[in-house]
Order: sequence, then structure tokens, then C-alpha cells
Amino acid sequence: MLIEKLQASRTRLNVLAKCDVMASYDFFTTIVSLDSLSSEDFKKIIKNRASLQKSYLKKEPLEFEAYEALSKTQPLIAHEYTHYYDCTSTVWGARYLSMMSNAYMADDRVYGGTEKDFHHAKKFHDLLRFSRLPNYYTYKTPVTDESRPWTHYESMGNRFSSAGEVSDYPVVFSWFGNSKGQKLVRSPISTISILECSAMAQEIDTYIGLINLLDENERSVEFSLYTKKLLDYIYNKGLTEYSVCAHLMANKYKEPDIVLTYKASAILCRIVLNTPSSIYNQIVRECDFGALFGSTKGVDAWVEKSLKGLEYLEPGFLFYLICHAMPDGKLDKSDDVLSLICSGLKKLGVDYEHLKSESEVEFLKYSNLAITSKIESISKISGSGQENYNRTDWGNSRIDFYEMNIPPALLGDSVEVDVFSGDKNSLKGLSLEALYDELVEGQIWVERFVEACA
Repeated sequence: MLIEKLQASRTRLNVLAKCDVMASYDFFTTIVSLDSLSSEDFKKIIKNRASLQKSYLKKEPLEFEAYEALSKTQPLIAHEYTHYYDCTSTVWGARYLSMMSNAYMADDRVYGGTEKDFHHAKKFHDLLRFSRLPNYYTYKTPVTDESRPWTHYESMGNRFSSAGEVSDYPVVFSWFGNSKGQKLVRSPISTISILECSAMAQEIDTYIGLINLLDENERSVEFSLYTKKLLDYIYNKGLTEYSVCAHLMANKYKEPDIVLTYKASAILCRIVLNTPSSIYNQIVRECDFGALFGSTKGVDAWVEKSLKGLEYLEPGFLFYLICHAMPDGKLDKSDDVLSLICSGLKKLGVDYEHLKSESEVEFLKYSNLAITSKIESISKISGSGQENYNRTDWGNSRIDFYEMNIPPALLGDSVEVDVFSGDKNSLKGLSLEALYDELVEGQIWVERFVEACA
């Protein structure tokens, strides 16, 4: 069965393993799998979506039975497809797809690659491997008292090289402590931090949207229960690499509302994922880091690591720097959030409209490279990703998946289903079996070559 083959192949490098346990996005094949759902479960989803549509049209409260069923599935689906969207329809995603294409086509036995091309396989593997930093970089203290509110501050360090020596590749960390100020955990702000924050924002938006359709009494109870669930996630020290971006935003604005925090974070995540290399380099050249960080002791080393993080095009550094540079304000409206982000970018030496125009240039550069791939699956996904990129409103925290090109999902019983069947969906009915068979060969080649690297 396809689901069993996919589960077996993704166990070797699953950067979302800690948080995506009921469903998953596979970075080697781009497949979204809803492992916890069967085809019978999906039939119930379709039935309950009819109740949802009725609630919208007649402006009546959603039946609680339908809410219970949909709240277990729709947020989960939104979460995983956000990973798909971010990995195919942003500048970061277009670069990832082009690197995937180069890596897989370097295979000498299938695509006639030569030794001078093999480095692409290692680079793609490293991109995925270090999207979530290895466990070593997350340090949990022995303190068991996780009382709230947590304290929070940033620090910086460096990654180790393959030879086990300290490299010049920096890492920005967040330290979290309990209400007594005792240190609990140190987590890096990595690429996966941003991808997971983006996905959680869509998950939360979907869940809250369902809650808001209930009658007043049910709505109050469910909102309270869901808020508690979210707080337990946010304050789980084993998952802080995934929640760190929301913590940064909440602490910046002293915002207790977790829903507002994630809406704001979603917009910043989208801008970070769509920031091209030219803008990273522009910040290095033009930002007044003295004005940004002041002249306190140790600031020179802090600036040096920030510059190096930007030179390495690390999204975690960019998210941190924009958040730090954003002025005081409130997160109550999305247009206000975008204004705050634009002000933060300006303090870094970047005009938002210039960033958008440069983003389009770099997106098309990488996307067109992937579209011309000899690998049909990558070409098709990249072409549909271009359309998604053009349909996206950066200032809107919500992604309308029904307006996007979205492939089918693989259920836990290996049935392939079109979860989103909008009229504009060019990926409707895409064969996941054929997609897997074509792309897993590239994964196997990459893993085989990486084993040969000293």
C-alpha cells in the first residue's frame, strides 16, 4: 500500500515528526498524508461539510455533531496543506523545488548526471536536514516547574561543522524560563520554526472559524476548551522550536490573545518565506545595526552573528530581526500588523514594495528552473505553484485553499482524495502513486550519495 511505503521512506528524515503525528507533509515527495483518517472518515467529512455550507448560507448555528467531526479534521487538513503551500508557492518553496530537481537529476543511473553534479544531492539533503536543527541544539534543563507566565530572552551561538568543530554558521536561540525565572529550555529559531508557525496559524484560524459558527453557549465553552489546548501546546517545552515564532511576537507586543498573535505571525512568516536573497544582502549592506541594537556590552558580537545569519539566508534570523525592529503597537487588525511589519523592514533598510518586486523576480527564477525539470512531477507542481504565488494576498493572514492549486491527500488506508476541489485547481486528480514512484527514486539516490560523503 502506498501509505505504508510513504511512512517507511519518510522515517529516515522527518523534520516534522515531533508535531505532525496524525498527518504529515513529506519533504522528499511533496505528498500530504492524513494518516489518521480513512476513506470512511472522509465520507463523513463530506457529509458534515454540507452542514457547514448550510450554516453559512442560512446563517444558522452549526450543528454540534457536525462541529465535533469537522473540528477533528478540518484544522488538521489546513495545517498540512499550509506546509504544502509554503514549500511550493513561496520564494523559499521555489528554491526548495529547484534544489530538489537538481538533486534528483544528478542521479547518474537515471538522468545521466555526472560527478560534478553530485553536490546538488548533498546540498538538498542538508537543506532538509537543517531546516529543523538536530536535537543537540535544543537544550532542556532539569527544571520540572513549568509554571506560567514564562520568561523569555534571545541568545546566539554557532553550529558545529561536519568535522565536529565550531563553524562560522550562527544560530539564534530563544531561552524560556518559568514564572520564577528558572531556565527551562533553549530552542533555536530555525526554518521549521517559521514553517510550523505558518501552519499553526491556518490550523487555528480554521478551528476558530468553526467555533464561531456555534450557538452562543456552545461557542463560549468550546472557545475556552480550545484556548486551554493551545496554551498547553505553546507552553510545552518539548515543542518550543515549533512555537518559538509565536512566542517572539507575543512577547514583542505583550499580547495575551493567542489567536491574534498567530494571525500576526502568519503575515510575518509569509513575508519572510517570500523574501529573496537580494533583500537579505540589502539588509547586510544598509541596516544601521547600531541603531537597531544600541551600544551595550557584547553588541558587536551580536551584530556580527546577525550579519552572518543573513549572509547564509537563514529565515530564522530574518524573522527575529524584523520582529525586533517592528515598532510598538497593537495586533488587533491585519492591516495594522502589515503596517508594523513594513515599519520594521524600513528600520532594516528595506522598502516593502521593493521587497515584493524583488520577490517576484527571484520566485520566477527558481520556479522556472523547476518547471524546466526533466522530472515531470516537479515541473507540474512548480507550474501550479506559480499560479498560487500570484493568487496570494500577503497582507491576509488566511490562505484560501479553495482558490489554490492543491493536490489530493493520501489517507491512512491508501485512498487518494481531493480535499479541495475548487474550479481553479489544476492539481485535482493528480496521481499520488505516480508522484511517489517518480520522486522516491530521487530520494533514494540522494540518501545513497549522502552516505558516501565523508
